[in-house]
Amino acid sequence: MESTYECGSEPIGEAHVQFRFQYYAFALIFVVFDLVATFLMIWAIAFGGLSMTSQIMMLVFFAILILGVAYALKKEETVWI
Repeated sequence: MESTYECGSEPIGEAHVQFRFQYYAFALIFVVFDLVATFLMIWAIAFGGLSMTSQIMMLVFFAILILGVAYALKKEETVWI
């Protein structure tokens, strides 16, 4: 018998389990926004000591972040758990 299991018992069913893509998308969104939260915390702490150019660049970053959140919320296929 050709079996990939060597524990002495017969396997029941198929070993391959397929997950829905929404689980992976949710995990990816979580990781991205977790990193963004870290950047925003560092920026908030150092905001007063930054140059005007640095402050403008962080505001642009924050605007892009807001646009990304708005797009994710508007998209119908996005599953928010």
